[in-house]
Amino acid sequence: MREHGRSGLSWERLRQRADLMAAIRAYFAACGVVEVDTPSLRITCASDPHIPVLAVGEAAEPQFLQSSPEALMKCLLAEHGRPIYQLGKVYRAGELGRLHQPEFTMLEWYRPGWSMQNLMDEVVAILRLVEPAVTQVDTVDWRSVFVDHTSLEPEADRHALAQRAAGLGVSRQLLETADPRALRDLLFSHCVQPTLGQNRPVFVTGFPAEEAAFARLDPADDTRALRFELYWAGVELANGGEELTELDAWRRRASADLEYRRRAGLPVMAIDADWVAALELGLPAASGVALGVDRLLMCALGANAVGHVMPFARD
Repeated sequence: MREHGRSGLSWERLRQRADLMAAIRAYFAACGVVEVDTPSLRITCASDPHIPVLAVGEAAEPQFLQSSPEALMKCLLAEHGRPIYQLGKVYRAGELGRLHQPEFTMLEWYRPGWSMQNLMDEVVAILRLVEPAVTQVDTVDWRSVFVDHTSLEPEADRHALAQRAAGLGVSRQLLETADPRALRDLLFSHCVQPTLGQNRPVFVTGFPAEEAAFARLDPADDTRALRFELYWAGVELANGGEELTELDAWRRRASADLEYRRRAGLPVMAIDADWVAALELGLPAASGVALGVDRLLMCALGANAVGHVMPFARD
């Protein structure tokens, strides 16, 4: 337990953290990618129902601490069409544990004109800033690893998915209320994720269309999203892909997220007018990714928890 008035980190660990931040900024400066700084407090937030948002202020008119700078970065991308990154704090409610803190550091960046593979290659370059020994990163298919580790096809009915999840210690209430997508996410996080990247970092690609978030679908196979996640030692480090640029498709996905929030009794916010305006202005074809800096440092240093690499982490 951290003592009051103490950061909980050694001077060496503080220096390692500072060195990583400096290396990230130096890398992007050398590549001509401009650092931006968007507001942390807005009247709306990420619609994703699986992200617990942190509301502040009056209950009747709440504002939200941002779980990602994505929306306003896309406004800048639409306005200027240039490569940008942001390195700063983001917030998620109720998240506290080995891999979670309610306030943490995220690196998010966007590359106009880049494919998903181009961006994955650059993610590897960022990994090597903190661990030069990372010379190879594997890639696996989402469907293949799901089947291998759950013994179920992703299209299995809700009953089969719930029955498989019942043996994982999941609460009866969750099993009774979760839809098939939520059950697949649960099975992936419990059965698949801990096995990923144990020998070296690994990308997961080939996510089904319903797991696309705000990535575009593969023109060659619209059942799959052009989206990836990166894992190292069973820890999710990054989430990215080729960006959705069609307003109608974005509106359908955002509206579905907000409806899910309403049904689940989760905080509901206004649809993001800034993001809508960016799409109306014309978001260029681009790839983008968000990477957890604390988790990256934790994995590279072999620490047991993100709190061991973050000053003044909560217990």
